Order: sequence, then C-alpha cells, then structure tokens
Amino acid sequence: MTISEDIKEDEAKKIDFNDSSFRANPYQTYENMRRFNPVCQVKPDDMWAVSRASDVEFILSHPEIFSSTGIDLAYDSKWLRAECRVPRPVISQDPPDHRQYRKIINGAFATQAMQSMAPLMKSIAESLTPNLMQDDPVDFVEQFAYPYIAEIMRTIVGLNDEQSLAEIKEWVELEEQITFKRPTQEFIDAYEAVTIRQHNYYLKVFEKRLKTPKDDLVTELVNAEVDNKKLSDKQLFGLMSLIMSAGFSTGVQMLNNGVILLSRNPCLLNHLAANISLIPDFVEELLRFSPSGSCTMRITTQAVKIAGVTIPEGEMVMALLASANRDPDRFNDPNTFDLHRSDLKGHMTFGYGIHSCVGAALARLELAVAFETLVENFSKFDCPPDDQLAWEKSFFVQGVSELPTRFHQF
Repeated sequence: MTISEDIKEDEAKKIDFNDSSFRANPYQTYENMRRFNPVCQVKPDDMWAVSRASDVEFILSHPEIFSSTGIDLAYDSKWLRAECRVPRPVISQDPPDHRQYRKIINGAFATQAMQSMAPLMKSIAESLTPNLMQDDPVDFVEQFAYPYIAEIMRTIVGLNDEQSLAEIKEWVELEEQITFKRPTQEFIDAYEAVTIRQHNYYLKVFEKRLKTPKDDLVTELVNAEVDNKKLSDKQLFGLMSLIMSAGFSTGVQMLNNGVILLSRNPCLLNHLAANISLIPDFVEELLRFSPSGSCTMRITTQAVKIAGVTIPEGEMVMALLASANRDPDRFNDPNTFDLHRSDLKGHMTFGYGIHSCVGAALARLELAVAFETLVENFSKFDCPPDDQLAWEKSFFVQGVSELPTRFHQF
C-alpha cells in the first residue's frame, strides 16, 4: 500500500453518515468521496458507499450482482415479531418477481392518472396557505408540508376516513429510523405497536373495497393476482406500507428543501414569481440539486470490483444518488442551481433501471402544485441558517424535522 493509499483509507474511516455536520450538508463529503474514496466503508455499520455517477448507474443496472433483497433485512428481520415482519414487494425484489408486482401498481401511478389529481392537490395547497400567513415564523413542516403530502397519500391509499394524520406521522417517523442491525428494545416495541395498528387500519380498507369497489389503487391491489392467486394480507400490507412510506417522507422533505433553497435565494423566488411556467423546471432541478432521498441499498451476490476496490459477497452497499447528482463527470457545474440545464431530467433522484421510482409522476406533480401555490402567495421566505435547523437523523433521508419560516405576503 502506498502512502497516498494509506491517507485515502484513513480519511474513509472518518466518514460518519450519522454526524450532525454531515446531515446538515453532505455535499462536501460526497465531493471528497468521489475524488479520493469513490468506493469505501463508512459509519454506521461499515456499510459500503459508492459515490460516482457511473458506478451508481452500474450498481442499479446489474441486479444479478447487486440484489435488492437486502432491503428486507430491515423489514423482515428476525428481531421483529412474526406478525410485524412484512417484506416490501417491488423495492426488495429482483427479476423476475419484481416485474409481476411492479405491474400491479404501475397503472395507478401513470402520468395520466396522476394528472387527474391536480385539482385535489391545488385545493389542499390553497386550504393550507392561510396557516403560513402569520407575522411570526411558523413551522412549515407542521403547517403545510406534512398535511399537504398526508392528504394526498391518504387519498391514494384510501385511508381518508380511517386514520388520523398524527397516527400516520408517528408510523412514518419510525419507518424512517429502521435499520439493518438490531436497534434498541425501546425502538422495537414502538415499531411493532405502530405496525400492528397500521395493519388493522389497512384491513378495514381492504374489507371496504372488497364489498364496495372504487376506481382507486386499493381496489386494484385487493383484486390483483400473481401466478393466478390473489395477494395475501401480508403481501397487501407490504405494498400499502411501501406506497405510503416511499411517497411520504421524500415528498415532505422535498417541499422543505425547496423552501430552504428559496429562502437562501430570494432572486430565484422573484424569478419564479415572474415566470410561473418555470415551476416544473424548478422542481426538476431541485430534485437533482437537493434530493430528499439520499441513497438506495443493495446487497452483493458475489465479490465485485468497482473503481479498483473489491466489495465482498453478502455486503450492504449504499448507492449514493445525491452524490451522483452532483458528479461533475455527469453534470456541468453541478454545485450551481440552474433552471436552464439542457439535461434537467438526467438526475438519479428517482433511481435508475428497473427500480426507477413508480411514483415519479406523482412526486413531480405534487411538488409543482405546492410551489406554484407558495410562489403565487408569498414574496419572500425567511428560515434559519443550516446550522440552526433540526436535521433528520435518518441517513436515507435528507431533510428537517421542523422548519420555522416566516412567509412574507405581497
């Protein structure tokens, strides 16, 4: 080993994704990783992290080497009671099983189907806007981002009349913190309690749809078949939990990240107010520049060499989507927010390959409607600097637990 390799290895050992400064701003660390340690083990748990766009793309293009089944080490873990062990179909499956389950939910999340929800989204956004019209700062998470996404997701999964927003929030927050290694018994007890509660709510919804079908996602799920068999309750639980959790935290945090960005860049806010038609481009660049989902996980099925480093068989690998989005080999001047990029949709925020996010059309639309409403109603956003914000503890999600912001009206 050379002296330079020694230095690189020592630096890699210092990378801690749980560190508070990393959570507040991971991008300098990502840059250093791409330059000096593109494939390395990081804390917590010595998981392998891969940071360059080309390598991330390679991982997501080869499920035969990098299996998605490792995701269920968290959701189908031995430390959970049997009734709480629920695999996540689609995201934790490899071909050929993956295709059958993805086909079930593809239609419900098609672009055309999502566009029909635009009026509902606009109505929800406008109903929440008065919450922000205060002289003092308000918590944007509590007053807008969370209830906005929650109402949309409750509508999609049919929980409108069944479950309160507070209960959904409690469940989602525990989902965000789940790990691949055994957590504390306190966490296990809390997670199992909300999981059982969530399943009871889902059962009520399933029973209603079987008796009275609707033109919605839940009706599709309860009537779907794989290998000529209806899905079991556990399979339905897994799909419902996947749809709820995948669409929840990422949506809330994308809204938060956008408000933070516009607070730091008042000229950009003014530019959008004068050119509302640019909101979809703003959303697309925000997805690249400040994604809420920072990585996706895989497990190696064999030893594999990437960037000169051998990752052994059976190792958990983090494909760092947020780092890939700032790779200068993929994007020109990647640390600059640019509405007018020629490759606005070239980012990997929605994944890559067979596991690209089925809810991408939904995410784009709900973000565009929300930011259009905010830009139409407020001339300036003021929130605290990054080092004074409460950053989420999950290294899978880049965002904040609260966002005190003052919204100035025209």
